[in-house]
Amino acid sequence: MSESNLTYWRGTSFYINPTSRCTNNCLFCVRNFSDGVFGFNLQLDEDPTPEDLSFEIEKTWNDQFDDIAIVGFGEPTINIEGTLAAIRKIKSLTTVEVRMNTNGQALLIHPERDIHIELAEAGLDRIQISLNAPDPDTYLRLCQPSFGRMTFDSILEFAEKCKPLMRVELSAVSIPGVDMDACRSIADRLGVEFRERIFKGPEGALEGILRTLST
Repeated sequence: MSESNLTYWRGTSFYINPTSRCTNNCLFCVRNFSDGVFGFNLQLDEDPTPEDLSFEIEKTWNDQFDDIAIVGFGEPTINIEGTLAAIRKIKSLTTVEVRMNTNGQALLIHPERDIHIELAEAGLDRIQISLNAPDPDTYLRLCQPSFGRMTFDSILEFAEKCKPLMRVELSAVSIPGVDMDACRSIADRLGVEFRERIFKGPEGALEGILRTLST
């Protein structure tokens, strides 16, 4: 296996990979089909330290990048210290806005902390929260969260807490059988943005996902 990457890029977009651990086992996740993207290996044997991430960001950063995202092969808030350090390091290097992709389970992962406030204080400008389903039952079947059925409502609560502090966007992967209009309606109700994402796995994988959703 090739060396693992803590940062990666494509064109003028710069990405940070703070962990490959996740509290979900989403049926559509790219981790089911690949060890990385854009020719980079994103599978990590262990979470990097804040110092490791800061060093790698400084080493690979280029002023030509105009898009920055904390989005690796896992849930960034699992390695929260590394993620916060990454945001602070980027903010010391550029004025480009920083976004983070998350499964939105920070309230469950760190019930003793106000992660939304810590992210904002570190300088996070935008957060994209993966909703992926219009209701708890569909979310449970599709994303298989380790926290169980309570996860869906916690995601919505986290989005509400983030809304006064940063730009919030809910997203969902467009999969047959998942009601995109209903997902968009949830975003509208919360007063946040919505993004429909494209399924990036092999075409044959959709059949298994559809069978799971229909049971």
